[in-house]
Amino acid sequence: MTSIRLTEALVDSLFTEEDADDGRAILSQLPVRVLRAETGRVFSAALVSVGALSIEIEMDDSGRINTWCTHDSRSACAHAAAALYALAESEQPFGVGGVGRGARQRPDGEPWERALRGLISPSEDLDDADPPGAIALLFDVRKSAGGDPAGAGIAIRPAVRGSRGSAGNWIRSGIGWRAVAESTNPDAGWRALADIAGLFEGRHNFPAAAERIRRGPGGYEQSWGLPDWIRLDATPSPGLWDALLAAHDAGVEFVADSSAQRVVGMEQESREAVVDLRVSGERLWVEARIRDLDEGFTLLPIGAPTAALAMVSDGEVDAILPLSRPATTGWDALFSKGHLSVPATRIADFANDYLPGLREVAPLVSSDESFDVPAAPRPELVLALANAGPVARLYWEWEYEPGARRDRAAERELIQAVERAAGRWAPLLRRRRADPLFPAVDLDRDQTVEFLAHVLPAIREVEGLRIEAHDEVPALEFATEAPQISFGVSPSGEDWFELEIVVTIQGEPVSSSKLIRALSRGQTYFRLLSGTVFPLVDENFARLRDVLTEAKALRDDPPDKPSIPRYQFDLWYELAEIGVLDAQHTRWLDAMRALGDDAVTPVEAPASFRATLRDYQQAGYSWLDFLRRHRLGGILADDMGLGKTVQILAALEHARLDEPGARFLVVTPTSVVGHWLAEAERFAPELPVVGLTSTSTKRGTSVAEAAEGASLIVTSYAILRLDAEQFRELGVRVLVLDEAQNVKNSSSKGYAAAALVGAPTVFAVSGTPLENNLMELYALASLATPGLLGTRESFREQYSKAISKDGNSRRLEVLRQRIRPFLLRRTKEQVAPELPPKTVQVLEVPLHPTHMRAYERRFRREQQKLLGLLDDVKKNQIQILASLTRLRREALDPAFGDAADLPGVTSAKLTALADLLDEITADGHRALVFSQFTDFLGRAAEVAEKKGLRFSYLDGSTTARARSRMVERFTNGEDPAFFISLKAGGTGLNLTAADYVILLDPWWNPAAEEQAIDRAHRIGQDKPVMVYRLISAGTIEQKVRDLQEKKRRLFDDVLSGDVTSTLTSDDYRELLS
Repeated sequence: MTSIRLTEALVDSLFTEEDADDGRAILSQLPVRVLRAETGRVFSAALVSVGALSIEIEMDDSGRINTWCTHDSRSACAHAAAALYALAESEQPFGVGGVGRGARQRPDGEPWERALRGLISPSEDLDDADPPGAIALLFDVRKSAGGDPAGAGIAIRPAVRGSRGSAGNWIRSGIGWRAVAESTNPDAGWRALADIAGLFEGRHNFPAAAERIRRGPGGYEQSWGLPDWIRLDATPSPGLWDALLAAHDAGVEFVADSSAQRVVGMEQESREAVVDLRVSGERLWVEARIRDLDEGFTLLPIGAPTAALAMVSDGEVDAILPLSRPATTGWDALFSKGHLSVPATRIADFANDYLPGLREVAPLVSSDESFDVPAAPRPELVLALANAGPVARLYWEWEYEPGARRDRAAERELIQAVERAAGRWAPLLRRRRADPLFPAVDLDRDQTVEFLAHVLPAIREVEGLRIEAHDEVPALEFATEAPQISFGVSPSGEDWFELEIVVTIQGEPVSSSKLIRALSRGQTYFRLLSGTVFPLVDENFARLRDVLTEAKALRDDPPDKPSIPRYQFDLWYELAEIGVLDAQHTRWLDAMRALGDDAVTPVEAPASFRATLRDYQQAGYSWLDFLRRHRLGGILADDMGLGKTVQILAALEHARLDEPGARFLVVTPTSVVGHWLAEAERFAPELPVVGLTSTSTKRGTSVAEAAEGASLIVTSYAILRLDAEQFRELGVRVLVLDEAQNVKNSSSKGYAAAALVGAPTVFAVSGTPLENNLMELYALASLATPGLLGTRESFREQYSKAISKDGNSRRLEVLRQRIRPFLLRRTKEQVAPELPPKTVQVLEVPLHPTHMRAYERRFRREQQKLLGLLDDVKKNQIQILASLTRLRREALDPAFGDAADLPGVTSAKLTALADLLDEITADGHRALVFSQFTDFLGRAAEVAEKKGLRFSYLDGSTTARARSRMVERFTNGEDPAFFISLKAGGTGLNLTAADYVILLDPWWNPAAEEQAIDRAHRIGQDKPVMVYRLISAGTIEQKVRDLQEKKRRLFDDVLSGDVTSTLTSDDYRELLS
């Protein structure tokens, strides 16, 4: 690799002659230091200070040099030229390609190295006189124009070391307050001086500084901006001392502005500003002084108001003395006058009329004890306690002796004494922590109890506090016996019970409505009419409060009339453990406990049922029968292919025998109606069944007329939606929602139609009770178990948002426990170990190079378009999904995008499919081929056609009759390949003749893909199943596959682990990354 070194000649070539000459001039006049220089093989960087400016320099292996200068918007400025000349002349060579010592690949290093370099200041060489960017502060004593000592003050300005380096003095040229204020130098000393400049520049916003400027003599004040010298007596004091101290600690030298440049010291011990009263020569002398400070210095103020003083001798500043607290403006005014004298004949008037007010200026002392300084009158704090009943009000006020002036320091001391006595209950004395004690504080019920019990007895002993009670203060007595709790229950609408709470305390009855309100308000204490107090933090009351809170979230009842749905077993269990339930509900709860404990008594299938149930199917049938007998519903969520239909039919046949004349309704996708009718005839031939596949209008008969004589009615979701009112009038006893994900949207018309049926028992049947988000589970549960999960709004806030977005594991566990008795799910791995294995292989298919370039162009266009829409996903979701769909289609086949017309560019996936079909069919195997895009599925089928391979093809346009013929041909082995659209054939088909499944493209929802795979991998399969997932390498399909994993966990983790969210703006950004 060729090395390139930065030389003076190379720098000459980079600049105009004017900029190069200016750069050399700056180099000779200002201090220029190389702060950092790092060289590498392909990239080098340096940081150079030029006076108060910082120059960043980068050089790459092509010889290109970039500079950034904080002074000029142009990159090639004279300051940059000076920096480059200094870098070229430095002892350490600078360049790329191995130039210099310690060269490395890239000076920036890894991210953690760059971060640490930004946190840690560059180390200083102890042999150097100054650190990089060294700066000093010059102090000058300024006198007023007329010689009035009141106009004298201290002025400061920055300075840098002269060109002779450590041997040179501090000089003013090349540095000023504006340069400091705008500097990007990270040194702490520079930042502290920039703070001082900022304070001075904003001085007119500080009243004390503005007043001092107004009163000061002319000749030194500049109205706005930053002059060469800053007057410290006109600089606002808030933050000034801290900035001076920070600058000094950071190594900024404080020196006098003289030829000797004597160092200005910083006194460590602060002193107090006082007013000294001395009697001498028949007069009283009043003087602003510093307590215990030796004479011999002239003192000049620093800050407005004065926060420190400059100690001046021989016309130069010797040291800076901080005050323990900033002086008042009154002390400043007295200090500027020097002193006042009061004739002996007026000392009494002074003491009566002026001395009380003078206490507010500063502490009063008599340094020679010639004047007797009287003690300040102490204030008295009065607490007026009004209405010490359920709630109390505290009135606070101060009282002074007549003629006394307010002493805020004494007030603070008394307030602190009261708060110390109150201890941890001190916050009760204020409305908010930042409030003063007065004028009034309203206490709530709990606070009133705590105040009367804990605070009032403690503060009575505080000296200076007087308590006045407007009403009789009650004596509180805390209960010593545990409360007795029992419950009464009465019906409150369908599936709900109103709760009555009966409590007695030490034999005294408690108003249940008041107790419920107290618990609902979250009160800590409850006061009986007798004055007895008992804490509601007792474990049983805490549990009762949780029950009431949960009940409130489920249904917004009046606070004193809570209701609980009968599905809320956990709440009923809580009530039984807290207190005593009546006998009837205790027996009912014992039966329900069996359901929660998975201890349902097995029930034999009726003799009229013509199927032998497997063990897990027998358990599922018994569970369904238990729910039906207790007028309950549930969600049957077994894995696809485990025989959910046969379990439902067994339960319905048993229901027919239990309840002669009862009607049952099964609602299913249109394509599966025939399957249900066939299965009912096969397994329950004595169960009268009718299928309704058209609307009453098209049929010409009502639903009731069409269902005459039938116990079981099977229809589609579309027919249910259109004839909803007529189905409601049937009086259905059991409603079965097959493939219930069809009503997963609780805002849809299909959901509303299912809810309108009004069956006392609803079974939602779905292998995927939630596919995308928890609100889908809520929709199914609200149909099958109304009230179990509360209102949609409360569920969204308490569960969906808390779990999916906030990762609240406690709420996740509560949800799992709540739905567990009513959701039955068994996987194939659990109940069918004899099922042959399923192997899934992901095939990453590289695109044709021309196709890949076209895809990347499309990706960049869509990415640019979409990133601006992601701040409002809900509003822009249609546009976002449309763009993502275009990207997914472009990744499938060049025919769907920009490469459509390019010769010789083919779909890599179709080529891979052709190879797979050759291999599969050559050995006599059969394959299912799925795609969600029907046009791509058609192009895939053309691959088989060109090979002369017999196949079947099924999409949404295929009729039910044609569908049955295709399934039969594939099952019989006539067609070794079956091309199926994911939407049309992902459910309701039994295709165990296939032992290969090919997924041509990934779908957002992994459950849909799993359903498709389970067309082959299900009960009845006797061969191992091989699944190929084709993914276009380097495209959005890889991101979709990652997103599938998140959604797969959403389903699994609600039942057993942590939950992740559905598509969010962050998911979309990841897809576009």
